[in-house]
Amino acid sequence: MKKIISLLLVLILAFSLVACSTDEANDGNVELVIWEQMPNDADLLFDEIAEEFMAANPNITISRTHYETEQLRTNFQSAALAGEGPDLVYGPSDNVGIFMVSELIQPITNVVSLDYLEQFAPNALEDGKVDGQYWELPDVIGNQIAMLYNKDMVAEAPKTWEELVEVTAEFQDPANGKYGFLYNEKEPFWFVAWFGAYGGKVFDDERNPQLDNEAMVKALQFTKDIRSKYNLGEFDMNYDMADAMFKEGNAAIILNGAWSWSSYKEAGINVGIAPLPTVPGGSNGLPFSSTKGYMISSFLKDEKKEAVAKFFEFFLNAENDAKFALLKAEAPTNLEARELESIKNDELQKAAVETINFTTPMPIIAEMRAIWDSIRPELEAVISGDTTPEAAAKAMQERAIDGIKIIKGE
Repeated sequence: MKKIISLLLVLILAFSLVACSTDEANDGNVELVIWEQMPNDADLLFDEIAEEFMAANPNITISRTHYETEQLRTNFQSAALAGEGPDLVYGPSDNVGIFMVSELIQPITNVVSLDYLEQFAPNALEDGKVDGQYWELPDVIGNQIAMLYNKDMVAEAPKTWEELVEVTAEFQDPANGKYGFLYNEKEPFWFVAWFGAYGGKVFDDERNPQLDNEAMVKALQFTKDIRSKYNLGEFDMNYDMADAMFKEGNAAIILNGAWSWSSYKEAGINVGIAPLPTVPGGSNGLPFSSTKGYMISSFLKDEKKEAVAKFFEFFLNAENDAKFALLKAEAPTNLEARELESIKNDELQKAAVETINFTTPMPIIAEMRAIWDSIRPELEAVISGDTTPEAAAKAMQERAIDGIKIIKGE
């Protein structure tokens, strides 16, 4: 009899613990754990908005941990593979391909509807789209290359390459340290703008590299012509050279990314920002753009999905998205935010919104690494005259195919 009573007591105690646990799980209190990679000040803004969110949603607590780019990637991979880690990860879109292949994140449409996504810029959403699914909810889009011109030297932004050659000719005097046009000519991230201008895409719909084609040959020839035919630029010009020359007022026009724009204003340059010009026989230069945003862990518990949806609605509404965009000098993804006076009246924001329309989303799949590694040596060889555009395009394609096999472990 004593054994039966003891067993009943154990069962009652166990039932009570389960009931308490269930009541706790169903009491509506939720903690959202977020790991992020944000620049200084953006994380402080995040905390300010988080306080407002928690005041409006007292049953939801937000816990934030900051990591640098590589730390975020490796720590999340390690934690998620163990079934742990954060509920949301905030960082650059090039993490999407890595996390998706490892099944560490889930489509954002598991939490929000397609109708909800209609308020965001399509090109921003496309940046986080793979295999027909959206894997990232972006808050800003940028990182694009644009044409920067010194308004004290060039009154208006040239719209065509021919116009650029004409207005910069008088400033091209390398012997005296003066330049009409400079850019980071050997860096593939700049070069793909010319490839895009001639209709090139680095991958087809099946993720096969597409580098040996007419668009690549034309883009390589144009890159070589910038110096050999148009007498612009300088031998072995690079990022630091172009950046310094423009800040010192010794270059009329350069090409540089959104991350640099505010530094030129701070240097006292009367800077104008515009899309890249059209190239001979092609369209406007089309550099890559990329986003930063939120990814949802595959291990997010069902009882937290409603809280995540509320988090997105609050943090990415027009007013809050505009605040982050202004701080980061990148374009907001919320289309309504772009119509706010705070955005429309900000010079850098106007430039960001305008130039982002002359970009193409950067592929976020792991195979992109092979594309960069394939373009770089052949691009340098064409500029130096060691190979022809036709031979370089063929070599790029072969190198990319081999590189992708290595990435896939084939």
